[in-house]
Amino acid sequence: MEKLENLNEKKFGVLGSKIENNHYVVSLRWKDGQETGEHFPVKGFSIVDPATGKKWGVGHIDGKKALKILEENAAKMTADEFSWRDFL
Repeated sequence: MEKLENLNEKKFGVLGSKIENNHYVVSLRWKDGQETGEHFPVKGFSIVDPATGKKWGVGHIDGKKALKILEENAAKMTADEFSWRDFL
């Protein structure tokens, strides 16, 4: 386990992004230090309620908007706190 001082020296939020096969590939480090990745289509994606399978709210997030959401919020949240539904 890393010392807290070392953790504080690291960058948080979006570490990098690229477009590969018409998908954004995004590397993230959340505010708790957990590193994850997100993959989503450049054209965007639909948000559905897992219980009903129906679109949630507006139900679609454009790929550029999704990347911007991650850039603006990943450093302030943990992966468990983050939900695309909060940004519809």
